[in-house]
Amino acid sequence: MALFNKSYTTDNTNFKKAKKRASSILQDRERLAKLLANSAQKIRSMGDDNESIQKVRGQIMTFNRMVRAYMNGDYREIPWKNLLYITAGIVYFVTPLDLIPDFIPLTGFMDDLTVLMWVFNSVRSSIDDFEEWEKTTAEQE
Repeated sequence: MALFNKSYTTDNTNFKKAKKRASSILQDRERLAKLLANSAQKIRSMGDDNESIQKVRGQIMTFNRMVRAYMNGDYREIPWKNLLYITAGIVYFVTPLDLIPDFIPLTGFMDDLTVLMWVFNSVRSSIDDFEEWEKTTAEQE
């Protein structure tokens, strides 16, 4: 399984389901807030034993900040498709039964990590724009 194989993610039935759920969740502020809370809880439960997990943890935290800023109306400069992919990535991350279930040690998280890394790389320009916005906003305060 290639780590950044686009067809692995775009053809992944569970990721397609995650995109469908994400589309619905993005229409419901309460469900979106719950998704972000679940994601934050799962991030806290992850070990930080190695560099890959630390990197993915940072990416998920960025995803959560982006979606929260969008949800609160603070940041709307993200294309819908990218917001959908980010939210689908979070859904996929918090769903315990995906292509390789998370309860299988290490291997279960590899599936999540592969999808999250693909999403992160796919929406990289939106992430860069968001982080620049965050930096500018923090400097103005």
